[in-house]
Amino acid sequence: MLINIKRLNNRIRLVAFFTKRNNEESEEVSLLLKDKMIRKGVEILEFKREKFDNSNPMPKSKIDLAIAIGGDGTTIKAFRTLPPEVPVLCINAGGTRGILSEVGKNSVCNIIEPLLNGEFILDKRTRIIAHFENQSTVPVLNDFVLMRSELDKTPIFSLSINDSILSQKMDGVIISTPTGSTGHSLSNNGPILHEHLDCVLITPIGSVNRMPSFVSPLNILKVSANHDTQLIMDGQITQEIPKNRSIEIIKYKDDALFIRFNKNNVRQLTKLGFA
Repeated sequence: MLINIKRLNNRIRLVAFFTKRNNEESEEVSLLLKDKMIRKGVEILEFKREKFDNSNPMPKSKIDLAIAIGGDGTTIKAFRTLPPEVPVLCINAGGTRGILSEVGKNSVCNIIEPLLNGEFILDKRTRIIAHFENQSTVPVLNDFVLMRSELDKTPIFSLSINDSILSQKMDGVIISTPTGSTGHSLSNNGPILHEHLDCVLITPIGSVNRMPSFVSPLNILKVSANHDTQLIMDGQITQEIPKNRSIEIIKYKDDALFIRFNKNNVRQLTKLGFA
């Protein structure tokens, strides 16, 4: 969903920065932006913690917006760390494809005034979260990947979708948001979904019966396997899942808020070079 923003009611006072580490290109862009914003009276909060998680989020009452400088990995870490109400501007500098980004390094000087004046669009993207036993994972923007832990055993994965059961022998399974359909799922020949659909994409990995990818409504989805598996969250966090442990995947209550300067209803296809 795209929401037009003419101008924020209050002046931008505090901006959080997430910069890709040990990358000269991203650090150069970060220094340039911070210098220009400080000159305009904006306070800067630079996030330097080695591990990005949501265990100690920054105070949402103080941060007006955030800027993630790097690739898609930096953007994903920023969303996982920030309070959900904070919108994020993603700048591709030092990243690879930068599918989630809004601008590149050569355009940063042109966006400072519209950014600080609140002249942008909010792009809401669905996130999902998993529950098992008494635990909850972090919310993910792209995908959950369940992979077999033992290379010499191919598990049978069972998927329950609104109490209808599918069971297939395969190496793993990817549960993607529409945003994440351009990630691991695409690498496994999955389709690209429109980013504002309210659904998940289920893509088998190494299915013995060659089960295709399919789209499911965003209701309760349960997944289990008869062997130990690894649950990989947005390609950055891994957790061991014992055999026969049921994982419940649902829509997360808070969407991710991207800052955009232009409307584009085929943004993901454009980023991949198809439009």
